[in-house]
Amino acid sequence: MQFRIGEANMRRKERERAARRQTYLASKQNYWIPKGFTLEDYLKIVKQHSSVAEILEYLEENPRDWQIEGEEFEFAESKDGVCEKCAVRELEHDLSTELKVATKCFNGVAEVQFSRYAADHFAKGKQPIILTPNLHRDFVYQSWVEAAHLEHIKQHRDEPGIMAAFVHPEIGADGGLTLGYSIRAVDGSHRAALSYREGRPFAVRVLTPIETLKSIFSIDNKKNPFFALKYSPKVDAVLERMARGEVGPHVPLK
Repeated sequence: MQFRIGEANMRRKERERAARRQTYLASKQNYWIPKGFTLEDYLKIVKQHSSVAEILEYLEENPRDWQIEGEEFEFAESKDGVCEKCAVRELEHDLSTELKVATKCFNGVAEVQFSRYAADHFAKGKQPIILTPNLHRDFVYQSWVEAAHLEHIKQHRDEPGIMAAFVHPEIGADGGLTLGYSIRAVDGSHRAALSYREGRPFAVRVLTPIETLKSIFSIDNKKNPFFALKYSPKVDAVLERMARGEVGPHVPLK
């Protein structure tokens, strides 16, 4: 019996060493690494998340007070009278290269770029849900929304968006585990802003926390170790361009 227990402990320690080595090697290859966790442990915790319904219920019952925080929503203004969103869509590109920026993710400390292609894959076939007024506001207020573009999308106002549900584990100052819940817009921020301004409801397809994690192309200009798609050999050069500001957050990759 003692031999079996000892053998099990040895196997556990070997797995832990392998997980730490995997995380170390990923960090050397320009991958984002969660602070205080191996990749294996981080993913395991996220997989144990509450249901999407429970996450949304928590966020509904604990709404963010935007006015107190001094972050009342302001629309982005078009430059030189040109609608940036429309200008981007006039470029010929396929959906696999389209990214969507989201700021202050992972408890407010990271900027991520969602892959619209990956998010659309996970959202396909999901039943849309109507956002509550609080969640509708959060969906819009945490997005980049160009005022001029609202006039160009009225015929699409009823098309559902895609919303990402985040669960982000962290180790607190006391050594205890905490989970941060949040949502971000992956698609439909302008349609949601238009309906919010008109006092109309808006529907979204919601990605689970694991689907959200797998839909992220980059985190703070680093590769995402959980990304669902295979990176091209040129991705590090692209991320360097992003870090230098040469690829804008609302412009597709070329």
